[in-house]
Amino acid sequence: MNLFKKNIACPLVSFAQQHRRAIKYSFAGIIVAIFLFLNFVNWQSGIISNGESGIKYWLDTERYIGGADKIIDGQNLTGRDFHYTGYMLILVLIQILNLPLVSIVILQIAVALVAAYLLSDTAKMLTKSNIAGLVSAALFLCNPYIVKWHLYILTESLYTSLVIICFWSFAKLLTAKKLKYYLISLTILIITMSVRPNGWILLPVFIIVVIISLKISNKYKVIGGISAFAIFVLIMALIPGFNKNIQLTSPIDNLQKGVTVWGHDELNLEMPQEPDIDKSNWTAGFRYVLKHPLPSAKLAITRAGYTLIHVRPFHSPEYKIRVLAWIIPAYILALLGIWYYRKNKICLTGLLMIAGHLLVIGLSYAEHDSRFDIYILSLFYLFAGAGLVSILHFIRTHKLQVQ
Repeated sequence: MNLFKKNIACPLVSFAQQHRRAIKYSFAGIIVAIFLFLNFVNWQSGIISNGESGIKYWLDTERYIGGADKIIDGQNLTGRDFHYTGYMLILVLIQILNLPLVSIVILQIAVALVAAYLLSDTAKMLTKSNIAGLVSAALFLCNPYIVKWHLYILTESLYTSLVIICFWSFAKLLTAKKLKYYLISLTILIITMSVRPNGWILLPVFIIVVIISLKISNKYKVIGGISAFAIFVLIMALIPGFNKNIQLTSPIDNLQKGVTVWGHDELNLEMPQEPDIDKSNWTAGFRYVLKHPLPSAKLAITRAGYTLIHVRPFHSPEYKIRVLAWIIPAYILALLGIWYYRKNKICLTGLLMIAGHLLVIGLSYAEHDSRFDIYILSLFYLFAGAGLVSILHFIRTHKLQVQ
């Protein structure tokens, strides 16, 4: 029986080795085809988004289109509009070139495909395996709960893709350590920061990555990393422009109200009240946290938990089952991948990017429609691919030991 299996297995292994590239491209083609099909179906019927055909509009869409109109008319952006200047400039360019509005959707789909390729390349840099790259790209491109945002005039699709592209540029910086990759990383970072304010948290991550890439002792790398984050917090607190922009999100009010999911007061946590707290400056939140560390930690963890799990109590059971089918297995694989590659600098970089985004959520709120969740999920998908490879490594090693 064993000889029979061996006789079958050997030709299959030999065929796979001889046609490795063709098999890789075939799987990649299938993944892209599924991705394009999902977008086509969503365009035709909106079945995986809002149930409407064509371009999708939601919540902040008017802000972005209105901001683009202001820029064209020579008006200044006000309030929170300034945070999304990069996205608005794309809409401005589309208007100036007299392109149809659907151009933004086409751009978002194209950038998502580029991001998927670079996600695959990053996974390969981490694991030295094409399998990890294909799995990571497949999970990112074929998850309908990510795909649905590509047809919206919202920053979520483009920002998610840019986060992936940032990750790739950081990984190239760490592996190649050439000047061009430092400049490429900085350029991509600036673009990402201009699309959404969440991108600001990637600035200290970039500085930490640069420090890690230097030929200095681990002691000074740790000191440099902590210093970079501390300086970033001071800049956010002391420079009026940054301080004002953060204050627009009402962080102190949200803290005392115990807001976990935006727009759902029934999910608020009961928090200690400080009537005399200065609500005009978000830095007063530090004093509140120091005075009430346990309730504050519980609030931050709850917000992050909602973001990680991607479902909310008000979702239907059917929706929860479908979403969790895309989440739980990937997280299990991701944890294996993180553990297996925990000493790798690329793994550390990905964890810093995830932690940074979770920190933003922990200090603000989780979104009711899970839009903020996909920024993090895409990075976990890379680790899921790495986790699968770690299992294959274990099986291969165990098999050799048995033989």
